[in-house]
Amino acid sequence: MMPGISEEDRRFWLVCLAAGLVILAGCLLPTIEGGQEAFIGAGETQRGFDYDRTVRFATYFEPGAMLFVLGGIGLVELAVVALVRGSRAIFVLAAALVSLAFVVDAVRIGDELRWEERGVYACQTELEDCVPFIAPAVRDLQAEILRRPEAHDREFELLDRNGYRSRGKGGWWVIVWTTVVIAGVTAFRAFNLVLRPLWAGVAVAACALVGLVILVLKSLEGLE
Repeated sequence: MMPGISEEDRRFWLVCLAAGLVILAGCLLPTIEGGQEAFIGAGETQRGFDYDRTVRFATYFEPGAMLFVLGGIGLVELAVVALVRGSRAIFVLAAALVSLAFVVDAVRIGDELRWEERGVYACQTELEDCVPFIAPAVRDLQAEILRRPEAHDREFELLDRNGYRSRGKGGWWVIVWTTVVIAGVTAFRAFNLVLRPLWAGVAVAACALVGLVILVLKSLEGLE
């Protein structure tokens, strides 16, 4: 056991340390994939083109992606300081807030991940207003497409300049499931600062239930 820290605290901060490292690893892996389609001509002579591009959060300099990168670093730093200097309530609360930010960001990004095997999802407004997190990756892909040889054909046309498709890759699911676990662990620990373990568990379960209801409602909205 490290000096100045209990065994229970040590286990908690080791879990936080591992979670931070796993989230950072997820940011280095292929995280999301965006897609776009184009065509030349019409009718029986029409030729279709399918383009995809993979993004890693570690090199995708958008606030949503950087939150996972910087938050993962912050979680690791909190864990190291707590293990070396001893756990403090303020450290626990900070870890819980970082984990909550992960959950909120994951839900927000998840709302923009839609994938069509054929075609794209069309935004009724500008892409940047419709899906602000995905839009820069789609615009980069469109710019790359327009530099390709086939794009110089006079009949070449993107399927929808305000359309997109995107889905989570391996890194995304590593981040999501790690976020779910660490949010539950840190929330329990934070509640446990002011509540007995039993009631802390009840509080976490209640929060999880509310979160589940919100996700179900969002899913039902997507079916309309």
